[in-house]
Amino acid sequence: MTKSVIYHQSQGRVTFGLVYLILFIFLKPPAFANGTDDWAGPLHNAQTLLTKQKYRAALVAFKEQANLENGLAQFTVALFYDLGWGMTPQRPIACQWYQKAAQNNMPGAMQALGQCFLDGQGVEQNKMLAYQWFLKAYEHGIAEGACQAGELLLSGDGVDLDVISGQRLCFEAAQQGAVSAQKKLAQWYFYGQYFPQDYQQAFNWLQRVASIKAPSSAYLLAQFYDQGIGMDVDESQALRWYEIAASGKYKKAYIPTALLYWQKFTQAKKNKKQLLAKSYLWAKISSISSELAEDQNLSKQLLEQVLLQMPVSWQNSLDTKITDHLAVL
Repeated sequence: MTKSVIYHQSQGRVTFGLVYLILFIFLKPPAFANGTDDWAGPLHNAQTLLTKQKYRAALVAFKEQANLENGLAQFTVALFYDLGWGMTPQRPIACQWYQKAAQNNMPGAMQALGQCFLDGQGVEQNKMLAYQWFLKAYEHGIAEGACQAGELLLSGDGVDLDVISGQRLCFEAAQQGAVSAQKKLAQWYFYGQYFPQDYQQAFNWLQRVASIKAPSSAYLLAQFYDQGIGMDVDESQALRWYEIAASGKYKKAYIPTALLYWQKFTQAKKNKKQLLAKSYLWAKISSISSELAEDQNLSKQLLEQVLLQMPVSWQNSLDTKITDHLAVL
């Protein structure tokens, strides 16, 4: 059964990394500190301990300054609890520290606090306050906050529905380089959510984020090439982007990646070993982890055909790669 025959049978939380910490540590003085003394200076020893991964001692040192209303220290303590530096992550406690830092005008903390209010973690859920903190984060230079606020306006979830303002905020965020906003615009235009369906706009935004290999965006981009949306079908490009999405553990991409490799195998006169191995790898991953029963059934059908062609001796090494892919990072 070819790829086309099989195929036509079917048809979150903001996290913060060290980059924030590094940027804030070396801002002297913080432009957003409203006239307070330089926050980074008193944190030199704490930062040294953190760099050496002496997490317990570092947390004590940061908390000492955090209790003195050092906003940067408060934000960093929140990161300890949110990202689990030297401990099990404790999101509710992180949100309490984000609130302290946000009240001291730390932009990253404002955005994080907005997410806390949105999720109801560490604080009582309040989507109006989430909207206000996202917007304040944007006003203090966090572009992603604009579209987080905008999405609440677009959905009318906890705030008054305001489509025009919501669209404007998300456009502003996307144009300022917020990847999360660019991905959302691509998806909304593709599916006709919050905006009239417009494949050209979707494709344009997808191209902006494709270079960073965002899995969900790569999957949508593959759809254009696979289905010939506004262009000729290009199975090579479709396979390229499906595999990028699949490699990023985007589960919807597993079965089309396997099917396209199988189609290439059935048509190829060279490199057949590699194509067959890839067919097996992605088909088996799909059979194990795809969430749709239909995809799992297709995967099992495909696996039966692949195993008729594939030497048994290949299976152990390929299964090791599958285990590595599925391992929790």
